This record gives sequence, structure tokens and C-alpha cells, in this order.
Amino acid sequence: MKYNYYYLFLVAFLGFNQINAQFCPPNGFSTDAGATLFFVYDSGTSLCGSRPGTVIVDGSTFTLISCSDTLSEYTLTVGPPLPDPTTTFTADFGAGVGNCSYSDGTLPIDEFEFLKATFRVYPNPLKKDNQLTLKFGSNITAKIYIYDVTGKLAISEKIENTNKKQINTSNIANGVYFLKLVTDNVTITKKVIITK
Repeated sequence: MKYNYYYLFLVAFLGFNQINAQFCPPNGFSTDAGATLFFVYDSGTSLCGSRPGTVIVDGSTFTLISCSDTLSEYTLTVGPPLPDPTTTFTADFGAGVGNCSYSDGTLPIDEFEFLKATFRVYPNPLKKDNQLTLKFGSNITAKIYIYDVTGKLAISEKIENTNKKQINTSNIANGVYFLKLVTDNVTITKKVIITK
């Protein structure tokens, strides 16, 4: 009977290790002139807590700054940025995963999913000042439209190959607005509240 418990324990332990085994993310790419790395995971396959806090690429260290079910973002903390555009690189994820190679340099996931996961609007609600900041996961070219609740266009601006944009809201009244981001392939709308 003693051997049955030992065998059961051994099977449970090995099975747990297989469930928690780390692996290379299926896709990875760099942005911001090689100063930011993104690694894309299939939904439900990796918990944020099991992902490494740092990744090393060509001697440069990148530190995890944000994590979601499908995306981890690392920013450069030590060393030079990667060459831009980086089409091929090998990332060292440490002892649990090892080295993982990525190539092509194209956005490895659907552009809509990437923008949806990385597009930030802050502060929201806008309570002080007149500047609304938009941040993107990589440089984009797009148009920004801000509409009031009646559908009237309040602000229209262009974004040219940048990952951050400030919008001056001093000419619009307090209220609820809809910010529409339009690229060649994607349209994303977010609600914005202004109470300055």
C-alpha cells in the first residue's frame, strides 16, 4: 500500500510540473526603435506570474512592464536598443524557458487585437488640465476623431508614425465623448469623459 501512495504522489507531481511548464511565446516583435519588446501568447496558455520578469536580447536587458492573458510588454532597462526595424532576434527567457527565436518583423497578431490590447487613453475621466493623452503599443499612422453624444464632430487630428499623442480639449465642453481611432485597416472607439 505504501508503494501505491508513492506512485500516486509521483504521478501527481510530474503532472503538475507539465501543467506549469514554461514555453516560448508563439510570437514576438520589437517596437519603439528597438526599445520595447512584445511577446504574444495564445489565450489561456500562460499566467502572467509564470512569465519571466526580464528577457535578454543581444546583451540588452528588457524588464516586464505590463502583462495580460495574450500579451507581455518589456521595456529596455540595460544596454542599447535593438536595431530598428528588427526582423530577427533571439530572446533569452532564462532557465525555465531558454532561448526563443523570432523573425519576420511583421505584426504577428491581428492589428485590431494588438491595438485593442495596447491603446490607452488617459486621464479618463479628464478632471484637470486640457490634455488627453493617447498611447499605442507601437508607432502608428491614424486619424483621431472625437464626437459628442449627439454625433457632432468635436475634434479631428492626425497621428503620423508615433506611439503617443496629446489632444488639447480646451475648446470642448464637459460631457461624454466618443474617441474614434481610424487606421487603414482598423477602427477602435473608446468612451471619454471630460469634467474639467
